[in-house]
Amino acid sequence: MTSLCHIALCHDSGRKVPVAELGGSHGLTAASAKMYDRFFGLQSVLRQNSDQTHMLGSVLQKAVASLPDQGQTPGVLVYCKTQTHNTQSDQNWLRRLADAAGLAHWEVHALSMTSCASALVCLHFIQSCGTTAPVIVLTGEKAFHPSVARLTVGLLAEVPVAAVLNGGPGSWRVRATDVRHLPRFHINPEAMDAQDRSALQEVYAPELTRFIAGFLEQHAAALDPELVFVPHNLNRPLTDALIREFGWEKQHHAGDVTQIGHAYCSDPFLNLDAFVQSRRPAQQVLLLAAGTGVTFATCLLERSAVPETV
Repeated sequence: MTSLCHIALCHDSGRKVPVAELGGSHGLTAASAKMYDRFFGLQSVLRQNSDQTHMLGSVLQKAVASLPDQGQTPGVLVYCKTQTHNTQSDQNWLRRLADAAGLAHWEVHALSMTSCASALVCLHFIQSCGTTAPVIVLTGEKAFHPSVARLTVGLLAEVPVAAVLNGGPGSWRVRATDVRHLPRFHINPEAMDAQDRSALQEVYAPELTRFIAGFLEQHAAALDPELVFVPHNLNRPLTDALIREFGWEKQHHAGDVTQIGHAYCSDPFLNLDAFVQSRRPAQQVLLLAAGTGVTFATCLLERSAVPETV
C-alpha cells in the first residue's frame, strides 16, 4: 500500500501580498476584488521572492533529507504542473534540478493536462501501479504574473511543496483514490465558447457532488464516520455547499485561502500539512482537488501507527 511519509514546505518563504496592492500590476478593478472577496474571502496572495529553480529546489532538498538514505535508493521525481507553465523543458530544467538534489540516478517526469488536480491524479496513478519505490511529488508554480495569475478562479499563489511517498515509515496510508474526467470541457474556461461555458456552469457542481458521493458509496466499508474533509482552495461557496450536502459541518478542515489564495497543485498537500499542525485526532482525511479538463480527483488517507512526521 502506498504511504505518504513527509510533506516538505518552506513556511517562512514568500510574502503575502495584499490584494489592494495588485491593482496596477494585475489590473484588478474594485469589481474584480469584490468578486474575489465573495468567492474566497481573499485578502492577500502568497508570492515567493526567489526564482523557480530556488523555490522548488529548496523544498526538494528538504524532501531528500527526509529519506532514510537521503535518496540513494533509486526512485521517481514527478513535477505536477498546470497548463499555464512550461517548466523550461527545452533546457532540461527538471533533470538538472533533480541532479542538484543528489537524485541523478532517479527518473524524472512532468505531469500536466489535469492542471490543479494533477497532484492527486499522480497519487491515483502511483496507487494503481502498486509501486513500492520512493516517489517525490513536487508541486508549485512560479506564475505570479497578470497574464496567468488573474483568472476567474482567483489570484493564483506561489507555494512550493514536495511530498514524499514510500520513503521510510509512512505517517499516512493511501486507502483509496479516484479520478473523473469530463472531456467536453478540456478547454480552459477563458477560451470556451459561450455554449460550453454555460454548460460547464450548469453541470460543474452536480457532477462534483456526484463524484464525491460515488466515491463514498464505493468505499463505504473502509470509511471512518469521523473522517475529515480537506478541500482545495477553490470556489468557497461551492465548497461550503459540499460540506452541507455531506453533513461535514464539523468534519472539515479548510486551507488558508483568505491569506494565501489558490496554490495550483500544492493545495492538497499544503492543506493536509495545516490539518496535521492543528493536532486534530481524526484517523482519516479525504482530500479533494479539481482542475481544468474538467478533472476531479480525490484521495482517502488513513493514519499509520507510526509517529507522525508529515
